[in-house]
Amino acid sequence: MIVSEINIKLGILGLWSSGKTSMVNSFLSQDVPGIYIPTIGSNIVRKEYQLESFQIRLNIWDVGGQKSFNPLNPAYFSNLDIVFLVFDLSNPKETLLELKKTYLKSLERSSPNSIRFLVGNKSDLIKPEDSEILLNAIRQYGIEEIPIIFVSAKTQDNLSDAFELIVFEFLKKLEKESKKRQIQGLSKEFLRVLGKNESDFDKLLVNLEEIDSNNLQQKITPQIVKKVIKMRKKPSKVTKIEEIASATYSEDFFIIDKIKSNVIKLFHNNLSSIQGLISSLKTTPIDYLINRINLINEELYGIKEDFEAKLNSLFTIKKNGLKSFKKGE
Repeated sequence: MIVSEINIKLGILGLWSSGKTSMVNSFLSQDVPGIYIPTIGSNIVRKEYQLESFQIRLNIWDVGGQKSFNPLNPAYFSNLDIVFLVFDLSNPKETLLELKKTYLKSLERSSPNSIRFLVGNKSDLIKPEDSEILLNAIRQYGIEEIPIIFVSAKTQDNLSDAFELIVFEFLKKLEKESKKRQIQGLSKEFLRVLGKNESDFDKLLVNLEEIDSNNLQQKITPQIVKKVIKMRKKPSKVTKIEEIASATYSEDFFIIDKIKSNVIKLFHNNLSSIQGLISSLKTTPIDYLINRINLINEELYGIKEDFEAKLNSLFTIKKNGLKSFKKGE
């Protein structure tokens, strides 16, 4: 039996140091680094879900937010099906303002019909005494009409559920827009595979009109406490971006070497993505083939642009050292 593929393009966007890459790594059960290494260009990884007659491939584009490395390259915003607009719950004002001022405008131009979620990361850092300030900041600077989810890359609270929710929402939209009989019922089949109900996803969403500082803590604290107890390991020291500015020569060399290694790794990830795109043509129905080829051509152009950005960034780092991103410029 030929199993058809459903390819979903998810863009993870937001300001540097909001924890986008940590979210992706934690979701895919990969190591979360104990040092801040900026993502150069984008990193493309995949998560697959198997249904009876369809394989769902979630193509995750983790886009670096460092301004000096051109995070607003149009190639990163084209043909996005779903978007995570990530902000830092420990720094909501600055990160939300950047989303509204910059990223949302680029999305409107390049992917106006994308499904969007506002994702507050680092919920493990929310203290009871800070809850009211946080909620006021989100109400003041948040983006209206976009659903909000709180997650933690560190403790994994709500993380897998958030990624599963967006696949579910995409399938519901696909069912609504498609007239093909085999597409109908996919969202419910996806829930059965996960062993979940739609109400499980409803609990993720933060209703700013109803929530206050007290029930905000009730919503996140019990889960965080449980998981923090489980991960009683001594955490590695996290080097913050401000500390990079005062790094010694040897520390500079270590961080630059890490960045270079990361760029090489991301490049290989993107090559793997190209192989996946080409391979997907084998299972594309004939009446969708031309449209699929056109989409793949656009994806290849985006990957080419990303590769050029990575090369330019490496040259910049080689010439200027860590000055090119010490202040997130």
